[in-house]
Amino acid sequence: MRVLTSLSTNSILQVERTPDVGDATAINGKYVVTLPMGAQVDVDSSSYVIPVDGGDVSSLAFAGLLAQYPMYGNIIFNPLLQASDVADLDLTATLPTGEITRAIVGRGAGPLSTGQCPNSTIILPQNNTVAPVRPGLLITDTIDISAATGGVGANEFMVYWKIYGFDTTEDVISNYGATLGMNDPALRNLTEVAQEPAGLEVYLTIDDGITYTQVGRLEAVAFCVFGSDLRLAFVNRSTSRFYVACYAIMF
Repeated sequence: MRVLTSLSTNSILQVERTPDVGDATAINGKYVVTLPMGAQVDVDSSSYVIPVDGGDVSSLAFAGLLAQYPMYGNIIFNPLLQASDVADLDLTATLPTGEITRAIVGRGAGPLSTGQCPNSTIILPQNNTVAPVRPGLLITDTIDISAATGGVGANEFMVYWKIYGFDTTEDVISNYGATLGMNDPALRNLTEVAQEPAGLEVYLTIDDGITYTQVGRLEAVAFCVFGSDLRLAFVNRSTSRFYVACYAIMF
């Protein structure tokens, strides 16, 4: 299920089933809030998207996701809707192998104005024109789970994410040539895509970036030691852009 929301007012416009992979939806002036599969959220006239304060649809949806996996007691999520969500990304971070951040995001900190456009956090495609090649890369800031685990940390985790594809048509109005008589608006089309496409790799670290372990979506992963300083790294080795709608870690 997903919630279509007004880009200008952040008000909920409608709730609909999640389309099949490959289906495109024109969302000019709107954005999508993802409700993870199986999470039961009642959306009515009192429901809201922003602020993300525990009573919003994202918070309720991720609480519902956690409820499906009773082996975990906590979930940390980022819906990537507000400037404060951008502040939870670390654009200066690198991987131990030397890759640098290559992404498009909003601005989560000053001195200039802060802001975020939902559904517009982009992991860029790999740049194959340089040597060595440069994959797209987006790394979260440190997620400290010490307080939630009584200072012990955790060694069992499950990661969730939602990505989309986008494509925008050209705005055409013409009275000559092959486009004679055309009057077509530019449409921004959101496309449902496979969540583990070829070229996308997601990694989890529990030691603040010293070592990373590749993880699958909603697949349990266990470590031999406990850790409390988590990060996620999204690596794009494909030729496509991936739009990250949200991510979460259960532990």
